[in-house]
Amino acid sequence: MQTNTSFWDSLVFDGIDDVDVEAVTALFGTVEVVAWGRVAGEECPDCGRFSDRVHDRYRRRLKDLPLAEQGFVILLVVRRFICGAADCPRRTTEPSTAPVNSPAYAPSWR
Repeated sequence: MQTNTSFWDSLVFDGIDDVDVEAVTALFGTVEVVAWGRVAGEECPDCGRFSDRVHDRYRRRLKDLPLAEQGFVILLVVRRFICGAADCPRRTTEPSTAPVNSPAYAPSWR
């Protein structure tokens, strides 16, 4: 199984510029792609203020249909940003990686 990161970046995230593939492993019948969101900041959906202050990072685990009879998982590392507006009820916001984690994306190879 191909574990070259540029190969998987072009195959899985074709047309999505906000994601970089960091590592690919193929072990025990599962292909696991670790990717990072490259968004430098995000606009708060409540107040509209832009923030590039990172609050934390977390991983989203996205599963898909088997690929070449192997399980397929994307571990997407996403940054959460602090909304610095004092009068805003929202304290943190995260980038919308909608193309990657929405059901419409589903890179299912059938």
